[in-house]
Amino acid sequence: MSTASGGVSPGVRGEAKRRSVVEAATRAFLSEGYGAASMDAIAAEAGASKRTVYNHFPSKRDLFRAVVARLYEGLNAPGRVPSDRAPAEALTAFAHGLLTHLRRPEVTGLLRLVAAEHRRFPELSQDLMREGKGPAVAPLEAYLAALDARGELRVPSPPAAASLFLGGIKEALFWPGLFGLPVPEDGPVVDNAVRAFLRGHRVGEPRGTVTRAPDTPS
Repeated sequence: MSTASGGVSPGVRGEAKRRSVVEAATRAFLSEGYGAASMDAIAAEAGASKRTVYNHFPSKRDLFRAVVARLYEGLNAPGRVPSDRAPAEALTAFAHGLLTHLRRPEVTGLLRLVAAEHRRFPELSQDLMREGKGPAVAPLEAYLAALDARGELRVPSPPAAASLFLGGIKEALFWPGLFGLPVPEDGPVVDNAVRAFLRGHRVGEPRGTVTRAPDTPS
């Protein structure tokens, strides 16, 4: 956005500077670790004053939260679940899209960082869940709730159902790869997970109590 005189508005400049700080922090955290990364060095890398950095992010933890939100950016968009398609196709597309995103080098680096520094900074896991995993899974939960409301599937607890569906897929296809172990092809695993999910939640099945799967950093 430009001003009447043709210049860039302060709000646009401020947002651009904020984003450059977050990008510099991403590089610093992934290369040096959370504990070793310095706010002063991040400010210098971003070409910003320390005052500017602290105006946007009062603490390093606030900056880390912004890094997580940036790396998971877009995953909370409603279009992540193609709701105009049949449930099998929509779930398959969402699962493949999530796997593609999680395998980005910056995202896998973030997950390794949180695991490595968990003992010293356990709060990072909480921030990852709140700023990353929660928003990323929210569109799927909303989609499952809509299917239940329309009577297309029986999903008494969308959060639990989403967690169990994605947990099985990530257990087979993502976590082993994160640690350098071999993984099977995505297609058959995702297809089997989708078929099992739809069988378990089809209308006419008795409503049971679904226990939420334990959270894992993703």
